[in-house]
Amino acid sequence: MTSANQRHVLEHSRQVVAPVGSVAMHPGDPRGAFLVRQGLIRFFCSAPDGRETTLALIYPGNLVGATLLVPRAAGLWGPFGSAGAHAVVDSTLTLLDLDTARALASKEIEVVTALATVLAGFARYSLRRFAVGSLGNIPERLAFDLLERASRTQLSLGRLEARATHQDLADSIGSSREVVSRTLKGLRAAGIVETAPGLTRVLDPIRLADSVRTYVI
Repeated sequence: MTSANQRHVLEHSRQVVAPVGSVAMHPGDPRGAFLVRQGLIRFFCSAPDGRETTLALIYPGNLVGATLLVPRAAGLWGPFGSAGAHAVVDSTLTLLDLDTARALASKEIEVVTALATVLAGFARYSLRRFAVGSLGNIPERLAFDLLERASRTQLSLGRLEARATHQDLADSIGSSREVVSRTLKGLRAAGIVETAPGLTRVLDPIRLADSVRTYVI
C-alpha cells in the first residue's frame, strides 16, 4: 500500500505488549484485528469441552482478523467466537480500529487488494498446516506436535512444555519411538528443546516453528 494508506489504516490504532504465555485475544473479543509487530502469536480454536487446536502461528508483519475489515464480509466471520490468540513469546501487537480500517477499505481498492492478499496467504498457510500433518517429514510433524502440546500447557501452567512420552509423540505423528528419540536428540543438541522423562520443554519456539514455516507445497 502507499504510505498514505498505511498511515490511514493505522489511525486510532494502539500498540500493546503481550507477555509470553498471555492471551493476546480472548475468544469472543470484539476488538478483532491486529498486526503482529514482534514475537510469535498462536491463533487457536477452542471447543466447549476445553479442547484446542492451532489454526496458525502468526509471525511479525502479519495481520490477524483481515476478514473483519472487508466491507460487508464481517458478518461472515463475526467476532473471534471460539477462536483466540496467545503469545508464545513476548510479543508486540498493533490493535486496529475496526471502524477506521473498514471505512478505508470501503473506498480504497488498494486496501481491499492488500486484505485479499493477506487472506490468500492465510489460506495457503492453512493448506500447508494440514499438509505437514500427513506429508511432512518427521522433524516437521514432530515440531508442530510439540508446539501444539506445549502451547496448551503454556496457557494453563505458564510453561512451554509438552507432557508426553516419546511413545506418545510417536503415536501422535505416525512414527516410532526410536525415530522420535533420535529427532529429539537433534533438537536438544541444537538447543531448541530439553527433555526429561515424560516431558519436552521448548527453549526456542521461534526456531522450532521455523521448521514448519518453511514447509513447501
